[in-house]
Amino acid sequence: MSEDLRKHPILRRPTGIIILPGMGRHIVFKCPQTSMNVQHWLADTTDDAKDAYVPVLCQACTKLHFINSSTGNLLGEAEK
Repeated sequence: MSEDLRKHPILRRPTGIIILPGMGRHIVFKCPQTSMNVQHWLADTTDDAKDAYVPVLCQACTKLHFINSSTGNLLGEAEK
């Protein structure tokens, strides 16, 4: 397994977070219930659906929100 990891470059952030490419991406969205900014990690998807929404459990209000997997926008939110 360690041989597989050596093939991929490791991205180190100043915060100490290590990100391996192909593992997903970090997004920040505004909770429609509390108006708080919420951080979430979206996994990389292999399907080509541009308008695919994934369910996300909100850490601010503990409700379920749907986020577009390609743009990071909430369902019903205007394009950024």
